[in-house]
Amino acid sequence: ETEEAPDLLAAYARIQEQHEQLGGYDYEHEINRILGGLGFSELDFNLPIRVLSGGQKSRATLAKLLLEKPDLLLFDEPTNHLDINGIEWLENYLNVEYNGAVLVVSHDRYFLDKVVRKVWELEEHQIKIYRGNYSKYVETKRVEQLVAERAFKKQQAFIEHEEDFIRRNMAGQRTREAQGRQKKLNRLERVEKPKSDAPTLSLSFMPETRGGNDILRCQKVGKAFGDKVIFTDLNFEVYRRDIIGIIGANGTGKTTFFRMILGDEAPTEGEMWVGPTLKLGYYAQELEGLNPDNEIIDEIWALRPKHTQGEIRNFLGKFLFSGDDVFKRIGNLSGGEQSRVLLAKLLLAHANVLLLDEPTNHLDIPAREALEAALAEYPATLFIISHDRYLLNSLTTKLLIFDGKPGGTAELFEGNYAEYVAQQQQVLQVNQPIKNNQEAQHIQTNAPKPKSKAKRKRKMKAQRLVGSN
Repeated sequence: ETEEAPDLLAAYARIQEQHEQLGGYDYEHEINRILGGLGFSELDFNLPIRVLSGGQKSRATLAKLLLEKPDLLLFDEPTNHLDINGIEWLENYLNVEYNGAVLVVSHDRYFLDKVVRKVWELEEHQIKIYRGNYSKYVETKRVEQLVAERAFKKQQAFIEHEEDFIRRNMAGQRTREAQGRQKKLNRLERVEKPKSDAPTLSLSFMPETRGGNDILRCQKVGKAFGDKVIFTDLNFEVYRRDIIGIIGANGTGKTTFFRMILGDEAPTEGEMWVGPTLKLGYYAQELEGLNPDNEIIDEIWALRPKHTQGEIRNFLGKFLFSGDDVFKRIGNLSGGEQSRVLLAKLLLAHANVLLLDEPTNHLDIPAREALEAALAEYPATLFIISHDRYLLNSLTTKLLIFDGKPGGTAELFEGNYAEYVAQQQQVLQVNQPIKNNQEAQHIQTNAPKPKSKAKRKRKMKAQRLVGSN
């Protein structure tokens, strides 16, 4: 038994080391940390998967993938069901903690700017690789397009000049020179005509009536469902041509707030006043308001029954529905196609206030850019719930920020998303020295007092005596 003990201890040490390397002592902490980072509360941790929503299941799948720590992560639209805090947590995790490779399909331009170092462009069955993030890719593509257009125009001018010379001199005194130039033209490697951009949405939102200058007024507004308080103490005003970006964690009441503006829900406390001359247009995140049994053309024709079929088809062409596409059943459409139908209906509403709940979720990048351009020209008021930070940067004049605390509130910030982030960073920088000073004082207060010289001598003498025994 005594002879086996060293071998058993060595085996135990190896197993213990392996257990530690595999995270055996901190796996529960790591699971909780990643679930929390992706927006789950502690109350959610023990829920059965079957009771989770579609978005929660997507986040749970993402958490499981990150915990496996694979050498290669394949992501397909990983930010779709994350709020801004969750997206920023994921960006930090990929940039700081994860050591493998990532291949990501995403339409989130801000996320691509923060995370990727190469962009693979798939076009006409070919992949072209660009170094840098998304913004660098866009810049490089623009320069490439300009260079290609100039090279094509230059060669076309040269060809036209040579062909003109050949026509004038083929039967004259300079026949041999014309023939030589013709041979050179025949051997000339032609520069391809640069391809035009793929067709995208053609949008223009115009209100039918101007509406008043005062849009919305909230005074100590709160909302609860039974004992569950969603938010309290909302105090702010919104005026004509304000563009309000609405951000906050999932479940903080952003969509409920929209339903209160629409009159579908009433506040449980305080006063919410909505301008009486307003015509509201609503884009729902879950693409509500579409009849899945209708064909696309019938869904739109119902809004304009006096129009001819040709006029309706021409209108749908602006939303990239052409030919027999207009006869597709709405229930069979993809999320992106349904989103375009809903945008078409919204355009026909001629509203003077638009409430958009995650309007870019199902759109590709060119469609997002077309929507942003149309909304930038919209001469009225916009409320936009979104985690698309690119859109929040380019459009919003104010942010309504839901704090995410149980029974919390929301504050109105003057500025876009980038200005809000800059302000938050300033607050952190101001508070950090105070926190550091408090920690330093705490350490000094609780530091062990230095022992007297006599006590140190007695301790050293005792240690020597123990060592000699």
